Amino acid sequence: MPDQGGSAAARAVRPIPPPTAGSIVIRMTAWYAGTSFLLILIAASVLYGTVAGNLRAEDRRILIDTASNLRLLATAVPVPGPSPRPPVSPGAGFIGFRLIAPDGRIERATPGMDRDVPLTDFAALLALSPGARTFTTVQDRHGAPFDLLSERFKVDGADTIVQVAIDRARDQRVLIKDRERLLFMLILSLGLCAAIGYAIARGGIRPVERIAAAAGSIRATTLHERLDTAGLPGELQSLAATFNDMLDRLEASFAQVTQFSADVAHELRTPVNNLRGELEVALGRVRSAPDYRDVLGSALEECGRINRVIDSLLFLARAEAAGAVPRREALDIAAELAAILEFYEPAALEAGLDLGLRATARPVVPCDRTLFQQAVGNLVANAIAHTGRGGSVTVGLVADAATASVPMVRIDVADTGSGIAPAHLPHVFDRFYRADPARSSLGGNFGLGLAVVRSIATLHGGTVAIDSTPGIGTVVSLRLPLQPA
Repeated sequence: MPDQGGSAAARAVRPIPPPTAGSIVIRMTAWYAGTSFLLILIAASVLYGTVAGNLRAEDRRILIDTASNLRLLATAVPVPGPSPRPPVSPGAGFIGFRLIAPDGRIERATPGMDRDVPLTDFAALLALSPGARTFTTVQDRHGAPFDLLSERFKVDGADTIVQVAIDRARDQRVLIKDRERLLFMLILSLGLCAAIGYAIARGGIRPVERIAAAAGSIRATTLHERLDTAGLPGELQSLAATFNDMLDRLEASFAQVTQFSADVAHELRTPVNNLRGELEVALGRVRSAPDYRDVLGSALEECGRINRVIDSLLFLARAEAAGAVPRREALDIAAELAAILEFYEPAALEAGLDLGLRATARPVVPCDRTLFQQAVGNLVANAIAHTGRGGSVTVGLVADAATASVPMVRIDVADTGSGIAPAHLPHVFDRFYRADPARSSLGGNFGLGLAVVRSIATLHGGTVAIDSTPGIGTVVSLRLPLQPA
C-alpha cells in the first residue's frame, strides 16, 4: 500500500504567488480611469452630436423659410425683374437661390449662385412631384460645403422649381473648434481620472496592506496577537474580525497540540522509565530464574501499558481523520449491552459493586460492533473504577425523543461514585485529562477513555454528555442515531 503522506505531498500544487499591492493599485487605477473616461467620452460625443445636429437643423429651417418666401414672391411678381434677395439670418453663411423653368431655363438667381452651385441633374428635379422637397449636400469648386433644398411648385399653372443653398463653411469652422476644445478636455480629463483613480485605489488598498502586514508578522510564537480593527473601513472590519477568529482557533489548536505532545511524552515516559529501571535492577547482579521471571512479567505489563496508550492514540487519529467511515451492521443494542455487562461482571464483583441493566426498549442500531463495545466498555470500566465498595453501576437503554427529526437511542451509564466537580466537567472528554491530577496512570487510567468514547460517538453521528454531582454519582449518556447519518 503506498504511503498516503507521500502521495499527498506528490499531488501538492505550488500556489501561484498573489499579486502585489502595487499591481493591484495599478489595475484599480486603470479601471477607475477607464470607466470615468468612457463616461466622459460618451457625454462629450452626445454633446458634440447635439450641437452638430442643431446647426444642421437650423440651416434647414432657414432653407425652408427662404423657399417659402421665394414661392410667395414668385406668385406676386410673375414677370421677370430684378432677383429678390433672400432673408439672411444672423450668423448664417451665404444664402443663394434660383428659380428654374420647366424647360431648364433659369428665370431668376442670386448673383454667384450658378458659379458656386452649378445646376446639375435637371432630370431628377423634373421628377419631383409638386409640393415635394429634397435636401442634398454639395460642394462648390473650392470644396466648401453647401446644403441645397430643391422644391417644385406651380406659378399661374406652370411648374417652377426653386433651389436654395446655404454655405455651411461657418458651421464647419464652429464644429472644428468644438472638436479641438473637446479633444483638449478629453486629454485633460483622462489625466485627472487617472490621478483621482490612483488616489482612490491607493487609499482603498492601504487598509488591506495593513491587514496583510499584520498577518505576515504572526508566527507560532505570536499567535496571541490580533489585528487592530480600529480605523478600518466597515467592509474590512468583518474581514479583520474573521481573521482574528481564525487566529483564536489556531491558537487554541496550537495550544492543544502542544499540550497533547507534552501529555504523550509524559504518559510514555513513565512506563518506559519503569521498564528501564526494572531491567537495570535485574542486570545489576546475577539473579535466580524466578527473579528474572518476575522482572520479565513486570516488563511485559509495562509494555502492555505502552501498547494501550499507542493503540488509543492511533484510534483517535484514525477516527478524526477526514472521511473515516465505521463498518456498520445492525446490532441488537440490548443484547450487546448484556454481553458487555457479562464481561465486566467479575470486575464488579471483585470491587464489591452491583452491576445491572435496565432496558425499556430493544432497538436495532446500525453501528460498528467493535467500536460500540469499546465505547460502552470504557464507560462501564470508568464507572467501576470511580465507585466505592457497596455502590452500584447501572446501564440504561431508552429511546431518546429529545430530537424528533433525528430519532436516537440513549445509553446511560450511571454510578454512585464520588462524582466530578463542576469545574472539571467541560474537560473530562479531553485527551489525557484527569479530574484528579494526582491520580497516576496505574490500572490503565491514561485519561483517554472518555476521549475515545466521544470520537466513537462522533464517528457514528451521535453525541455523548456527562452529568455529575460530587458525592452522589455520575451519569454519562451516549446517543446514537437509529439511521446512518
